[in-house]
Amino acid sequence: MFNFFKKSKPKKELVDKPDITSSLTSTQIDQIEQSISQLLQQIDHTDDAVTLASLYEKTGLLYCQLDRVDFAIEYLEKSLQHKKSIGEGYKALMNLYNHKRADAAKHGSIDDIDFWMNKMDSMRNIAKQVTVQRD
Repeated sequence: MFNFFKKSKPKKELVDKPDITSSLTSTQIDQIEQSISQLLQQIDHTDDAVTLASLYEKTGLLYCQLDRVDFAIEYLEKSLQHKKSIGEGYKALMNLYNHKRADAAKHGSIDDIDFWMNKMDSMRNIAKQVTVQRD
């Protein structure tokens, strides 16, 4: 009833994802964009699935650094289509899916929440498949 002797807990504030590109200098952004264009040229001239997976993953991670979420998701998904792995690209993609799901929840879009939850479930299945293949 009365809480005279209990310490009050500070309320947690919801913090939006910080804008990553604001922490990058224009020189860094230019270097990342130049790296992306070089990787895209390599992708055009490569047929090997393992090499393509690596190039797509690097490209997706660079787009992630620039906070271009949709491009990052596209290239990281292509990477996993060529070679299933649970490396940095997997972790970044899972994180991007989770942010998309959180945005959908914030806006109250049930269909979008389900869509991103299904994407996360498919990622968990990839992790299971990769783990089983190692054994």
